[in-house]
Amino acid sequence: MSMELQLIDTIFFSDKRKNLLLFLKNGPKTIEEIKTELEVSSSPIMAQIRILIKDGLLVQKEDGYELSVKGKLIVPKMEPLLATFRVFDENHDYWARQDLRTLPSHLLDRIGELGKCMELVPDRIHIFDYPPEIMDPLYRSKTVMEVSSVFRPGYPGLYLDLANKGIEVSMVLEKPIYRKLVSDYRPEVGEFINMENAQIFVCDNKIELASSLITDRFISMSMISKNGRYYNHEMVSFEKSALGWGKELFNYYRDMSEQVTQV
Repeated sequence: MSMELQLIDTIFFSDKRKNLLLFLKNGPKTIEEIKTELEVSSSPIMAQIRILIKDGLLVQKEDGYELSVKGKLIVPKMEPLLATFRVFDENHDYWARQDLRTLPSHLLDRIGELGKCMELVPDRIHIFDYPPEIMDPLYRSKTVMEVSSVFRPGYPGLYLDLANKGIEVSMVLEKPIYRKLVSDYRPEVGEFINMENAQIFVCDNKIELASSLITDRFISMSMISKNGRYYNHEMVSFEKSALGWGKELFNYYRDMSEQVTQV
């Protein structure tokens, strides 16, 4: 086995070793602190400590153990990778169907920031609406941002209602979607863009994903499948890291768009 594969085996193929390394990322710990935090007895954890010392990831100090120089370089890079594993593992079937290339590459690299997600599948009554499960937190949000390359009939009424309640609402729409919105709902669009807390941006470039709704409470994302179809399944996360990730996604498309100031 090569040194690289041996190191991967050492780090990732034992939960005890993995958890110990992550615990020591915060600084040196005594054996008693390690046993308490990881809820293990002396003999099992000492066996793992010896392996980590042998592979150069830990060093022993007088009063305990700490990461070696190599460990301090490697361990911080473990967390994003483990987070990515968790995102894909918890909703494997969903992600396996999606064309992940529709996400900007710099955000795909950090998809682990979505954290714990849940897939929401609409029933026939709500096939063209946002899932009922997110409507309550949506109306309790202070800011709402939408990026979309699909048209939902409920857009005008929903976003006017949100804006009228004092919520900051911003939308980035692909040009064909904006044109249809104006064609079918010109008065509502005019009312919306004249509000101080409401904005519409039009993107000339193709928006690769179906839609993403980002608020200060959650992010909801709907993607295009590998076969090019849109199934209106929402992947939702309430994780704090996901909110920051979602804001970057919105800004990515907003920065290549022009704001609408009149219909």
